[in-house]
Amino acid sequence: MIQELLNKLNDMLDIFQHAKDDHEYDFYKDVVPFVEQVDVLLDKVAVHQDAVLKLQYMNEQKFQLLISNYKELSVECHYKRTSKKLFFEKHKAVQHDLNYIYNHIGDLS
Repeated sequence: MIQELLNKLNDMLDIFQHAKDDHEYDFYKDVVPFVEQVDVLLDKVAVHQDAVLKLQYMNEQKFQLLISNYKELSVECHYKRTSKKLFFEKHKAVQHDLNYIYNHIGDLS
């Protein structure tokens, strides 16, 4: 499941690049289904919140920020006007936290 989130995160980079290259995504055909897939994955991770919070460098606030940033990225990646700098900073933070969880707990399946 963490691996799926990491894969989706990589998809967001591709989507963002296409958006920056002037591809316009349809809100109902592209954005909504993508965000719904992300929500399903994040709901599965939330079930394992107790295990994640036992990690040395993870706490409730950081976990909630991870979820929140991931949700924001899933929408922001579809829009050309999204700040490249902020998108990449948020993406890097989310990727770091997901890799940390994956390396210390595994895939949470």
